[in-house]
Amino acid sequence: MSFSFLSRSGFPSLGLALALCAAAGGRAQSAPAPAGPAHSHTPAAPSHGDSVVTLDQFVTSVTPFERNQVDLAQATTVLAGRALRLKQQATLGETLAAEVGVHATSFGAGASRPIIRGLGGDRIRVLENSIGTLDASVASPDHAVSVEPFLIERIEVVRGPASLLYGSNAVGGVVNVITHRIETDLPAEPVRGSAEVRRGSAADEWAGGGVLDLAMRTGADRALVLHLDGFRRTAENLRIPGFAESARVRAAEAAEAREHGEPAPAFARDRLPNSALTNTSAAAGLSYVSKTLHLGVSHSGFNSDYGVPGHAHEEETAAPGGAEGVRIGLRQRRTDVQGEWHGGTGFVRDARFKFGRARYRHTEFEPDGAIGTVFTNRGHEGRIELLHGDGKPRSGAFGAQHTRSDFNAVGEEAFLPSSRTDSAALFAFEEIAAGAVAWQFGGRVERSKIAAAGHAARRDDEFSGSAGAVWKISPAHALAISVTRTGRAANAQELFAYGPHAGTGAFEIGDARLGAERSLSAEVSLRRRTGFVTGALTVFTNRFSGYIFEQPTGLVAVEHDGEWEFLPPDAEEAEEHGGLPVYRYVQRRARFHGVEVETLWHLHDHSDWQLDLRLAADFTRGREGGRHLPRIPAGRVSAGLFWSTAGWSAGVESQFVARQTRVALNETPSGRYALVSAHVSRTADIGGLHAEFFLRGTNLGNAEARPHPSFVKDLAPLAGRGVLAGVRISF
Repeated sequence: MSFSFLSRSGFPSLGLALALCAAAGGRAQSAPAPAGPAHSHTPAAPSHGDSVVTLDQFVTSVTPFERNQVDLAQATTVLAGRALRLKQQATLGETLAAEVGVHATSFGAGASRPIIRGLGGDRIRVLENSIGTLDASVASPDHAVSVEPFLIERIEVVRGPASLLYGSNAVGGVVNVITHRIETDLPAEPVRGSAEVRRGSAADEWAGGGVLDLAMRTGADRALVLHLDGFRRTAENLRIPGFAESARVRAAEAAEAREHGEPAPAFARDRLPNSALTNTSAAAGLSYVSKTLHLGVSHSGFNSDYGVPGHAHEEETAAPGGAEGVRIGLRQRRTDVQGEWHGGTGFVRDARFKFGRARYRHTEFEPDGAIGTVFTNRGHEGRIELLHGDGKPRSGAFGAQHTRSDFNAVGEEAFLPSSRTDSAALFAFEEIAAGAVAWQFGGRVERSKIAAAGHAARRDDEFSGSAGAVWKISPAHALAISVTRTGRAANAQELFAYGPHAGTGAFEIGDARLGAERSLSAEVSLRRRTGFVTGALTVFTNRFSGYIFEQPTGLVAVEHDGEWEFLPPDAEEAEEHGGLPVYRYVQRRARFHGVEVETLWHLHDHSDWQLDLRLAADFTRGREGGRHLPRIPAGRVSAGLFWSTAGWSAGVESQFVARQTRVALNETPSGRYALVSAHVSRTADIGGLHAEFFLRGTNLGNAEARPHPSFVKDLAPLAGRGVLAGVRISF
């Protein structure tokens, strides 16, 4: 069999897509397990030792009840077990950056947020156990997500609108981080836990932590479970392949120096200045668990101290007594309560609630140690769901959600006013099985209110609805179709921003007259779950009415005695003193569309060992009118070979990212690059302990990688060649 993986246009070839249907016969994979109870936290174990992604994992983040990935109308990604451990990075964005349809903001080693199908910021909801992270990561790309990937049990990604269950600002998708701090199942043993330590060369990184669960049984069918966990990560400045600043920036700065009769700057190289970080996290939880009820509470803390990389030269970073740049100290304290009653025989079969409350503080320190700007966020989110039916032929849920955020910014770069945002919603979801077709319908009504200092209060009422169907064409194939209509109210930043924003390097101006952002999206996915080739081909489109984004005005902002003046860039004063480009939030019609392909070729599949070839590709296009939208990820393809046998697993994978020349105004193109990675792991039982030893190499070709979605792509490349070694002990 032969085919062209890339057409001349750079799009995934039709040959690979048709392989999902054309691959005949082959060895059938094991049948999927029946759907477990919705409250279970234990994922179904995929084949091949968790070394590759399959479509036979269960997901809880798309519908109110647990469903297999193949049985969902929307495309999903699940990372768990060994696959998750081998991809863990210091940030959530980089951990997911290689997944199909997912990219990252890549703002240095300390801050990186996921981007799904070209959409990021307030259009992607990042959740911890289905409750928002309650931090300030949406406000700026240099603000870290308050989640430590080291302690994550599994990650579920919904690619495409998930506004139905989680809010109008989930129009682009959801990343649900699932931890195990509140027990949901009766424990099988009185004591269980794990400890892990890892050492990485790319940033001289040390990381280690552990988890301990103690079951204090009060009866044969009930228990109290105490959970404890802790973690610490330290990393020095990141090793990079060559210069921190791109060739384009170096040439421009050298030319400017020559114009002023000065020598060219000594550009920083080999290490990314001001990229060191220290993360610590700890939590304690107590849960009551029985066959029909679980109820628990946990309290956690997360600290992160990291540098914001940017414009630094060697002589500046070496200045005695001074820091390399702005550093950020992040502190969050969070309390979560959740419970579920299940096993009812009436109309309501299950009832669950989740509530999270957090206090967040984010302090930006200037190079001399002075406090620049302080961001705080005190908020809570709660939701309740009532489930009915058993799927024969229908099942569903209805519920309510409330969220509040009190946000405040004080300091020199406080470009946002203090604000309080409240949202309340009612939602419903229904699934009906009709022979080989499962129909899924849902709706959500949401009211949001924003009260900002110095501005009139805003109230918006929005409706979101979805309809989808999953047709099991045969035991091996399924066709999923979904259509979603969403409405998202403008947030406080889009409405009221005014001032210099260091994270984006711009002067931002909001518009209090902005209306709601509405979209209509459609998705078609062809999936094959058994046979020689398994995987999925997904085509999507998303049309926005009133899409909100930052548009360059063509002016620069120059400060005089605390006042800002907006001038043309060629004005004498602007050329002499420099300035920040001025961006204003506007609304336009916009369209996103793209294709995602992920296939697994089972080259050898027997009880003694397995060999799989993974081929994947994705691309996204985003336009408003006849113009390209900013920071749209470039198309990419990847190929990997994975081998596993009893106790051993190994693999090698290469990802090629194409050039991005479809750029917006004031945006520079990005070059192509290829990232090669490899891993090997070994598991063994030692006494009563289960040990896993792993070794992972990343960017083995030491390529200069500058992802297009990054605000600092010309100032801070991704890490160079690195090797990470670790050991995990479970008991």
